[in-house]
Amino acid sequence: MLRHHIPTAAYATFTDPQAAHQYVREQGAPIVVKADGLAAGKGVVVAQTEDEAHAAIDSMLGDGSLGSAGARVVIEACLEGEEASFIVMCDGTHVLPMASSQDHKRQLDGDKGPNTGGMGAYSPAPIVSEVLHQRIMDEVIWPTIKGMASDGIEYTGFLYAGVMIGDGPDATRPIKVLEFNCRMGDPETQPIMMRIRNDFSEVVEHAIAGTLDQAQIDWDPRTALGVVMASHNYPGTPRTGDAITNIPGASADCVTFHAGTHLQEGVLQTSGGRVLCVTALGDTPAAARDIAYATLEQIRFDGSQYRKDIGWRALKPA
Repeated sequence: MLRHHIPTAAYATFTDPQAAHQYVREQGAPIVVKADGLAAGKGVVVAQTEDEAHAAIDSMLGDGSLGSAGARVVIEACLEGEEASFIVMCDGTHVLPMASSQDHKRQLDGDKGPNTGGMGAYSPAPIVSEVLHQRIMDEVIWPTIKGMASDGIEYTGFLYAGVMIGDGPDATRPIKVLEFNCRMGDPETQPIMMRIRNDFSEVVEHAIAGTLDQAQIDWDPRTALGVVMASHNYPGTPRTGDAITNIPGASADCVTFHAGTHLQEGVLQTSGGRVLCVTALGDTPAAARDIAYATLEQIRFDGSQYRKDIGWRALKPA
């Protein structure tokens, strides 16, 4: 990102705990400590105090609790603003943007508790106006695609940019990249897929053929909102094997996506941390939320947990 002038937070990378501790002492808090590797959405600590940052460094570099993901840490400035997920399809040359979305990383209502892989999401993200959509394409997506190509990496597939959008007028408010993923995001994908009205397989065929410039997606103008039902003790070591009952059948306006489930002797059981994502379409964010929660409240498994405020940013008064 630095090499290709893609806006992101100031950062430094460490394998030596003492050097990492010294950097925190120099920079102060709040500050973000990340395990450099895939850690199921749990390798990030937004430290509000220096003590929290030092503890995160000790955990990630000291006891090996995150395995190979914790062999190195990235410490970076804490960005303020509102986060949005911006996902595009790439065929190496052309780019087709997907609908904008926002997810909810924290475990508990009010964006409290530890980070998770995502407790729910909705699409579109009201903060991503037409002006910001174009700016993200111009300032983040295209420089990334062209930068990778100049580095000898012709990228094809889904590219997910997590962006932090600061305050101010849309034409000038700061946009900084928090993360890239080489895939669609979970749970953002579920609401995004609910909004696609044409045959998505044809879009994928264009992507494979290198003709994404000839593809388009017919987006449902309604809001899609998904709520994750997680298992007992998530985001720690989740309890598995709990029987799941009363999942309503899918309808045009509500689908329950399975994530951490399996069939054991004909009984549907939990098999992971994030178990289900109940996703609904509605004319307004409030309507989509009401349908999703009405469906979710019928589903039963021991130890289930979920946030009750998914979509709260979209529901705020203008």
